[in-house]
Amino acid sequence: MFALRKLLVVGAVVVPMMTLAACGSGGDDQPDAPAASSWQSEIEGGPIEVGVLPATGTPSLAFLEKIADSMATDISGTDVKLTFANTEARPALEQRWRSGDGLDVDYTMFDGTNDALLAWADDGKLLDLLPYLEQEDETTGAPWIDSFSPAVRQFMEHPESKGIYGVPSELSLQVLFYNAKIFKDNGITPPATWDDLTAAATKLKSAGVDPIAVTGLFEPYMGMWTDNLWMRTVGYDKVHEVLIEGKGSITDDPGFLDGLTKMQELRDQGAFLEGFEGTDFTAAQAQFFQGKAGMILMGSWLVSEMKDVIPADFDLGVIAFPTVDGGAGDQAGMMAAAQLMSVNAESENIPLALEWVRRVTSVETQTARAEEIGEVSAVKDVPSPPGLPGIAEVVGSADQLYPAYYGILQSKASEVVYPEIAKLVFGKQDAEETLAALDEGLKRVYGN
Repeated sequence: MFALRKLLVVGAVVVPMMTLAACGSGGDDQPDAPAASSWQSEIEGGPIEVGVLPATGTPSLAFLEKIADSMATDISGTDVKLTFANTEARPALEQRWRSGDGLDVDYTMFDGTNDALLAWADDGKLLDLLPYLEQEDETTGAPWIDSFSPAVRQFMEHPESKGIYGVPSELSLQVLFYNAKIFKDNGITPPATWDDLTAAATKLKSAGVDPIAVTGLFEPYMGMWTDNLWMRTVGYDKVHEVLIEGKGSITDDPGFLDGLTKMQELRDQGAFLEGFEGTDFTAAQAQFFQGKAGMILMGSWLVSEMKDVIPADFDLGVIAFPTVDGGAGDQAGMMAAAQLMSVNAESENIPLALEWVRRVTSVETQTARAEEIGEVSAVKDVPSPPGLPGIAEVVGSADQLYPAYYGILQSKASEVVYPEIAKLVFGKQDAEETLAALDEGLKRVYGN
């Protein structure tokens, strides 16, 4: 639900931060971490402060409050304080971490696929969870680590030390949603290839339906299209090298221009929601569910986020981003993001912090979250959320999960890539002009 955009803007409103008082970390006299083989037997009550991503008043937060209450009931003396740890709260929370006063459990402190988020682990701020994950879970009789899908291991693991510093509480996937009723009524087949997509857009326009809902007020959502196109026409690793590592030139691989050209074709076809330039993401998503657009490329959090406005009889289809015939990239990869919980290495109650993480990621809890909230789980044997038919099959068909957005927003390329893509989508420049602007901008920020 709370993918990268959620870490930037929580809905359309500003949510007040919860109390940020410390509750169990920091200081120079911290006890040693418990032995991995015995941590579950060493759990005892006490105060812990846990970061949460959902905003006040949301069903997602109410769900987590129930977990906190159950821990207080099951473990005498337990007091779990839930602290808002999303968007505008991050700068203050990160400053607490720098001063040795970090939360016992927090989000966005680690991602093994994002070089910018390795420092917290490298500096010893985060607990290496691998020894604990390798231990047999007393409730399942199997190693804790085995409960997670192998596809998310790259997000959890430090690429050099191979320690694990984050455990996924939910998974966000970039998928193409379509209005199955409109498609059926107009004899349109869900697009498997890019040519299928443009053909579907033509038929939708003929039926008086805007083909694609997109917002013009959030650049990464427009960039989501070129991100996925480049994964197909260039390949994830090559795109990452050019955009994030500053290696080579974006003009060296013809797949970059091919992706931009396909984006321009959609624009010139009039495939985007009428008035998208001034439509924010919430309104664009609502118009999709109102039947005013046939498709929307969005994260899997869409259904839970828009739960209150989706008509009861809405027939939702979910497919992977279309393949590109002749594309040199990965035709079966998917963009994804894992929301990772990290444990403070200096927490005064590491066993209780680990127990919070274990309970949140248990099959029982993850199944309930899928059914009640609509979250997609990174835990094995958890079914697809009811509102996301076929998402499990879509994920199962992927040969690789790639980090969403390539890490652009945390890189030097953040001031270049998506702003130029927005100009292309708005019609201010064509594909070749966009490529030239990207080349100039990347050379400027990387000095190559």
